[in-house]
Amino acid sequence: GFYYQENKLDSALYFHQLQLKLAKKLDIKMWLADAYQQIGSVSIYLGNISAANEALVHAVEIAGDEKNENSNWHYSTFSNAQNLNASRISILAMSHNDFGNLYSIIGESDQAKQSLAETIKLGEQIQNGKVISVAYGNLTGLYGNDTAMIYARRAIQYGDQADYKKFNGNALLQIAQRYARLKQNDSAVIYAYAAMEESIDQNNLRTLANVYIGLSYFHFSRQHIDSSLFYTGKLLKVAESLQSPDVFRDAYSTLAFVYGSLKNTDSAYKYEQLAHKISDSLNNARIKQLTEYQKSAFGEQLRLKKINDDKTAYQNKLKLYGAIAGSASLLFIALILYRNNRKKIKANNILEKTLTDLKSTQTQLIQSEKMASLGELTAGIAHEIQNPLNFVNNFSEVSKELLGEMKEEMEKGNLEDAKEIMNDIIQNLEKINNHGKRADAIVKGMLQHSRSSSGKKEPTDINALCDEYLRLSYHGLRAKDKDFNATIQTDFDNSIGKINIIPQDIGRVLLNLFNNAFYAVNEKSQRSTVNSQQPLSYAYKPTISSQTKKLNDKIEIKVSDNGNGIPQNIVDKIFQPFFTTKPTGQGTGLGLSLAYDIITKEHNGTIKVESKEGERTMFIITIPITN
Repeated sequence: GFYYQENKLDSALYFHQLQLKLAKKLDIKMWLADAYQQIGSVSIYLGNISAANEALVHAVEIAGDEKNENSNWHYSTFSNAQNLNASRISILAMSHNDFGNLYSIIGESDQAKQSLAETIKLGEQIQNGKVISVAYGNLTGLYGNDTAMIYARRAIQYGDQADYKKFNGNALLQIAQRYARLKQNDSAVIYAYAAMEESIDQNNLRTLANVYIGLSYFHFSRQHIDSSLFYTGKLLKVAESLQSPDVFRDAYSTLAFVYGSLKNTDSAYKYEQLAHKISDSLNNARIKQLTEYQKSAFGEQLRLKKINDDKTAYQNKLKLYGAIAGSASLLFIALILYRNNRKKIKANNILEKTLTDLKSTQTQLIQSEKMASLGELTAGIAHEIQNPLNFVNNFSEVSKELLGEMKEEMEKGNLEDAKEIMNDIIQNLEKINNHGKRADAIVKGMLQHSRSSSGKKEPTDINALCDEYLRLSYHGLRAKDKDFNATIQTDFDNSIGKINIIPQDIGRVLLNLFNNAFYAVNEKSQRSTVNSQQPLSYAYKPTISSQTKKLNDKIEIKVSDNGNGIPQNIVDKIFQPFFTTKPTGQGTGLGLSLAYDIITKEHNGTIKVESKEGERTMFIITIPITN
């Protein structure tokens, strides 16, 4: 299984699953932990982050328990371990290393750095150069040029010392890429060829694929077309050997770029279509995996909390029994105290269980609210992303027809007409590129929203954020009800600039407010349609408005609608947890409560509501510019 990890992932997973099955049958803990760690590692490469997370949690749980240390067999197999302790620590270290890779993939760079730092710490504890080398190699991708080069050279140094060069090619490639970014092309090429030789020698096909991509683009930039196509062809062969979708995508994209630049439109179109098909499949799978990962990570938090609660209860019992055993000379008093203590413990346990259940329920409801907002966002994106895709498809078809016309004009010798057609094609391609970037930005925006908040503030264009979530909320409702229409009004203060906020959290607040506003006007619109007897000119027109304004040392955001408003007797309750005016099953009652906490606690701001029943509602948010 380990042998196949860098060249045939399906085979690697198959053998590690056999290893897991046998380890369970033999009940050998350390081999069980290693099987989980290897399955986690392979699952990351296969893009199954949910399965990877589940396997690695098991690996850390088993390898992190010293009591399992003696349950081993041929312990030297694990990183040439010299004893049982070094064997266990090696498995634990590699599990943290894989967690670092997993966190890096889902964009949690801080957690990735912490996991990899823990890997290095454990590797140094048992003086295992192999483990340290792998961790430094993975850290290179998380830092800028200078630090990345330092870590890459450390990875090679520890790999050479441990006579473990499997990933030296990757470290050499990282150095080559950093030199390329610094425009030091001669050094970049030297390290790229060194990376290629090392990867071939170690049969590390995934690194070799990335090397071939870099060499293909380098030679193309130097107009060495034959060499560029040579390495692109090698890249495709590696992709066929690996049978890895992401490598196929990179190979097809590279071929499409080279052939497109050579004006070989048929081949360029063919490979671009193949790359696009795989990319769509990978994006859909990634979104699904991120959702499943969030659910599994949430379940794991609940499980760990229960373990901690059970451990605390057990320790309390031990203390109680020890007190009774040590008080034999005061048996009568001890019995009285014991009886009273039991009553107290029972009462405390009931209270603690009630509080635990309430906290657990609240946590699950909060997660439900977040997943609901993600669902609303996804519906809006699915609707909105169709527009740029339609443009791309339409301009592609038109460009294809224009190319046919240009070919005819050139065959007739009408070069002027051909040039005019060519200019039209160039304009079409620019539009295709613009709309493709728009679709890409939409997908990235959704992935950022689905990811858990980092809790870190960063400079953000609040006007762009308001505009983005206003449109996504609108399209989300339109995706459910094609007949719904509303007037959208915006008034954004361009003098605001960028302010320090947590964009994912403020985005959730805005999405909640816009969803509520559209819900209110849609409900009023449906009632007006059924009951109205007025002329068409007096018919109700749903209107949503969003406004931003700079007020000295703070900014103000307003979200307004002309819906039914909020009755005066419940205005003071709307920010309370679990309070909702929506029908049963249509709201958790946590949206505005979460919004209140995000604005007041995380951003030191305020949020209030002004409403006139039957006419309008306005939410007003203020956030300090420096907070």
